Amino acid sequence: MIKGKEISLRHVRAFELEQLIELINTSELKGEHARSLLKSPASLKREFELNSFSTENNEMFVIVNQENNILGVISHFLTAHYSSARELGFSVFSQESRKKGIATEAVSILTQYLFENYLINRIQICMPTEHKASEKVAIKCGYTKEGVLRGSIFVRGQFLDTYIYSILRSEYERTI
Repeated sequence: MIKGKEISLRHVRAFELEQLIELINTSELKGEHARSLLKSPASLKREFELNSFSTENNEMFVIVNQENNILGVISHFLTAHYSSARELGFSVFSQESRKKGIATEAVSILTQYLFENYLINRIQICMPTEHKASEKVAIKCGYTKEGVLRGSIFVRGQFLDTYIYSILRSEYERTI
């Protein structure tokens, strides 16, 4: 478990799998800027059985509050097969839990965890250019805007531009 002040990140527990699948596949909980693509419950169950959503190249954590209730998910994954760089993806499920610093704390503690435990030099976050809340999270966590990836993701029937933000190990180390 990776503990923060208000939230913690941890691996999914077997008894939570059904609940997590439902949360991941409820379009209303994804927000207007997220991909609405459903994930197969059978494939998610197979992946959980195989590796508990944790491999060397890809890892998903649930974001939980102090009462251990699932608030969202955050993951890290390789950006390209030729690089050790990681990308973060995150989602806070309920509208009531958003705009309370949960995603910011989750990104902050996962960034720290990755730099302290992996031999990587770069972590990045991409978000649709209209997703101001995710952009604020990246900025608050010390990430730098690098530019725009044109038409890079397909969301709700249209191709969207995304911002790419990153933080390098040396930039992170100056903040600790």
